[in-house]
Amino acid sequence: MKIRTLSSFSLIAFAASALVFCGPASAEISDKDFSAAIDKYLASDSGAEKVSSTVERYFQKKQVESARKQQEDKAKAFEEQFKNPVKIDPGTSPVKGPKDAKVTILEFSDFQCPFCKRGYQTMEEVLKAYPKDVKVVFKHYPLPFHQQAVPAAKASWAAQQQGKFWEFHNELFENQNQLGDAFYTATATKLGLDLKKFEADRNSDAADKAVQADYELGQQNGIEGTPGFFVGGVQVEGAQPVENFKKIVDRLLNKASAK
Repeated sequence: MKIRTLSSFSLIAFAASALVFCGPASAEISDKDFSAAIDKYLASDSGAEKVSSTVERYFQKKQVESARKQQEDKAKAFEEQFKNPVKIDPGTSPVKGPKDAKVTILEFSDFQCPFCKRGYQTMEEVLKAYPKDVKVVFKHYPLPFHQQAVPAAKASWAAQQQGKFWEFHNELFENQNQLGDAFYTATATKLGLDLKKFEADRNSDAADKAVQADYELGQQNGIEGTPGFFVGGVQVEGAQPVENFKKIVDRLLNKASAK
């Protein structure tokens, strides 16, 4: 069969032609006869079924190939991060864990995000598993569609100014359904904060700037959603199981001990 303008046929027509014409390579057919034969074949139940099956198998194969390539690219990028970890200055952000910890985890989080609550719980597990080797640095990443994300972040910043960030942080995550001005004030009272200073700090330009600076830092380093982490410079997206974090931490600790 000779097809002069193969590019003008659709994938379905091409699949049909492969099923219809299986004669000698030297056989020739006019475009008109070819089109008529294709139309007749597609009009039959058996022809339509075979073409549909062929096209379906084609796209399934392409999907599998695409998924495999994506996984390979992701794995390659992940390995590359161990060679060239992302370096982010913790700045004056709150830190939990020993100052001389071998592995630093930067956590970009939103107090109103339910997945971030899971991330907070996972970080607690990681810190318990590595009490001498891991520290967590908290960075604000309030998502714009969470109404209380920015106010909660600013309230926690105000608590930080009185040395009570982590206590306030825990209260926010444990009571996500109560976030609001009344809760922030009540929590500050519960933690024994100077209320006048707390209210002034959480409504200050300094609080705005601190939260915005963290958010922009996250954007600059590829954070697109919450929670987002950098474990020793290796990016981890989402509220993943604690085992995933432990694998990275163990690998980094083994690398450090091998030096």
